[in-house]
Order: sequence, then C-alpha cells, then structure tokens
Amino acid sequence: MKVKIKDITITCTAIYRKVKYIRFELTYDHLNLIIPEKTTQSIEDIIKIKENYLYKKIKQYQQLESNTTNLELNTLSDVNLRKLVDKFIKIYEKKLNVSVNRLQYRQTKYKWGSCSIRGNITLSYDLKYLPEKLIKYIVYHELTHLIVLKHNTEFFNIIKKEFPDYISLDEELKLYEFNIFKTKKRGEY
Repeated sequence: MKVKIKDITITCTAIYRKVKYIRFELTYDHLNLIIPEKTTQSIEDIIKIKENYLYKKIKQYQQLESNTTNLELNTLSDVNLRKLVDKFIKIYEKKLNVSVNRLQYRQTKYKWGSCSIRGNITLSYDLKYLPEKLIKYIVYHELTHLIVLKHNTEFFNIIKKEFPDYISLDEELKLYEFNIFKTKKRGEY
C-alpha cells in the first residue's frame, strides 16, 4: 500500500505479529510496520507516532540517492580484496607498532569492520565495492583500535595523523554504504 508522510508518498507493508510494540523498519524506498496482532490503531495513526522521524529519514535517503547517482562501485574479487587488505595491514602494523591476532571476513549489514579486545579484526566483504583509499582508511581505522578501543579524542588524534580528512572519508563511506545497499536490494550484485 502507499502511505503519505507529510508531502512524501512511500510504499508501506503492515505486518501483524506476536510482538509487544510497534516497530518501524525504513529502507530508502519502503516502510515495513511490524504491528502487534491485537492493535486497533489504523496504519495512519501508527505512522503519525513517528511521522517527523520518518520524514527526516526519507529526506536523508533522498539526498543520498541524489548524491550517489554517479557513484561507481568497485568490483574487486574476494581474493584481490584479501591481497589488498593484507598489504595495508603489513604497512600499518609497522607504522602503528601493533599486531593483528586474527583477520576474518564476514558479510555484515551495518559495519565495515570491527576490532575485538583480543586483537581480532573482522572486515566486511563489502569492502570489495569501495575504492582503494577507503579500504586503506578502514584498515587503518581498525588497526588504530588495537591501540585505543573507543572512539575518543586519543583515537581520533591517531586517525588524523594518517587521514587528516577522515571526516570527509566517513561521509564518502556513507554514500557507498547507501549505494551498495540499494544495488544489492535491486539484485544487481
């Protein structure tokens, strides 16, 4: 069904389940409402609860959509991604005087990478769609966590030494994240 959120019309699916609370799942072009089975509220009333939030998120998605129209996704193979990451790890282990305990790859939904307290680095397979400079930045970011686990001032001071433009790189990563999600959803990758 189509629903109107202020001046925007979006496709919406209402899913009734055995849940306690209403859940809103918004992607760039679709809204899923997970609704308790015994709810008597109308869909319109339910949407009104989060109307301002949904409107703001949809506007953000529209902005991302317009900013990613000419964004090309890379097409590295998994093997070439691993070789490239290994190269950057060797460089940054030496530069930061750290050592990765274990490196693994996973299909992730919301993260490019993570670092455990034991020195294990997990990277997303989706890095293969990124340009080399962003892969390099993510590797450095995760290896910096081997020194400082939290995203605090000390952490960002280390990041700034190698990537003084890290804020713009983070913004660029958001564009790629959106474009990868959109492309996968359409079944193009």
